Amino acid sequence: MNPDLKPEERELYKLVHYFKKRAEVLIIENKLDDEYKQMLDTCDKLTAQLDQHALQRSAIMAEREQLRNIIKDNARCPKCESNAQIKVIGTDTNEQGWKSNKYKCRKCNITFVWVAPNNPWDMIPYVEQFISQMENKLQNEDMEGDLKQQTLSTLDGMKNNLNTIKPVVENSDREMQALMERDVQMGELVRKFKKHLMIEKIRLEE
Repeated sequence: MNPDLKPEERELYKLVHYFKKRAEVLIIENKLDDEYKQMLDTCDKLTAQLDQHALQRSAIMAEREQLRNIIKDNARCPKCESNAQIKVIGTDTNEQGWKSNKYKCRKCNITFVWVAPNNPWDMIPYVEQFISQMENKLQNEDMEGDLKQQTLSTLDGMKNNLNTIKPVVENSDREMQALMERDVQMGELVRKFKKHLMIEKIRLEE
């Protein structure tokens, strides 16, 4: 049985297995009528759909987890300014709803929240906001030539990174939305067919 199946999908598989075992007996007794054959054919088609959907669901969730972990903090303790003895102890959500890692420095015995988000979904608006603020600063303040050029170069690098990651995140979100809709459809199909098989099972056991 596919390990990626949900509990109620597994229950349906168990019912299908029961009917297949029952079919073997009916074949031996030469009592397998066309209606029963049609039901078994429907069982096979539905379980094949479930297998394909479960594999797709597992692949999309694995990709989401990989995407979630691409953001790596360069966190440092604000007191000793070192990352040698810091440890992630949780997460914190700021007023904008962005999630960041919470750390403890074992050397200084303090906890702190790192300034940047810990995931690409929050990192995108965070970087966009930072770029906007810096561009406003460049327009409204006089900067020395070298510093201004260095700042512009940094902003260009940030924009290029955004142009790379933003389509990936947006595509992942579209895939996730489609998966959730498909999950609802498959769940309804599983419940209806499971109910039908339970009735058939009772009828066979009478």
